[in-house]
Amino acid sequence: MRENVVRGKLKRGEAVFGMMVSEFDHPTIPVILAGAGLDFFILDMEHGAFTLTSALPILTMARQANITPLVRVPDGMYHVIAPVLDAGAQGVVVPRVETREVAERSIAVTRYPPLGVRGIFGGKANNDYEPVKLMEYTTHANQHILSIIQIESKTAVERADELLATPNLDGVLVGPWDMALSLGVDPSDPMIEQMTQRVLEAAKRNRVACGIHISDPAVIRRWQARGMTFLSCLSDLEMLRNSVRALNKALRG
Repeated sequence: MRENVVRGKLKRGEAVFGMMVSEFDHPTIPVILAGAGLDFFILDMEHGAFTLTSALPILTMARQANITPLVRVPDGMYHVIAPVLDAGAQGVVVPRVETREVAERSIAVTRYPPLGVRGIFGGKANNDYEPVKLMEYTTHANQHILSIIQIESKTAVERADELLATPNLDGVLVGPWDMALSLGVDPSDPMIEQMTQRVLEAAKRNRVACGIHISDPAVIRRWQARGMTFLSCLSDLEMLRNSVRALNKALRG
C-alpha cells in the first residue's frame, strides 16, 4: 500500500511544493512534474475540464511516478469526493468552505469508518489495482489520505478557527483571488495579505498545515518564511503561456 509522502512531510512540519493542473489532459504531465522534482500537483476538477474518465490515467501515472496526486473537487459532496479517491487521488482539496458543517461532511467522505463514511471498493486505482485486506487497507487509507479545505472568502476567514478545528482536517489552502473577489478589492490589496495572515495564525493554533496557491514564486517564498508549508505555484496553462511569451521575446530580440 502506497505511502502519502506529502501528508507525512506536512505532519512533520516540512514544506512541500507543487502546482495546479487545470487545462491539459495527458498522463505524461505527472511524469514531467515528478522529473522536475515537485512533491505534488492538484488536478483541478473545479475549474478544469477533467472528467473522472480523463482523470483516471493521470492519477494512475502520478502514483507510478511517485508524485502525490491531489484533486480539487467542485464540491464537498460524497458523489464527488469518493469517486476521485477510488480513481487514485491521494487527497482532495475542497473549495469555498465557509461552515463547519461543510468541512465535517467533506472530511467524513475521505475517511472509512469509524472515522468517516467512505464506502469500500478495494483493489482499484486506490490501491494500484492490487487486492486488499479490508481492515488493513482501510486503516492505512485513513492514515494517508490528505484532506484540505480552501478558505476563499471574508466569511471563511472570520470563521477560520472554527473551520480549522474540524477533526481529521490536515490543512488549509488560501485562495487569494476568490478572497479578493469576496471583498471587492484587487488581489494586491494589503487587506488580502492581512486576511491570509489571519488564516495562517489560525492554522498554527489548530496545528494544521497552511498553504497558498498563487502565481508568483517570490510571494510563495515569503509565505513559506512566515510558516506556510503547503505551497502551490502556477498552473499548467500559466506555465505554458509564460514560457511561450518568453520564448517569442527571446527569438525576436
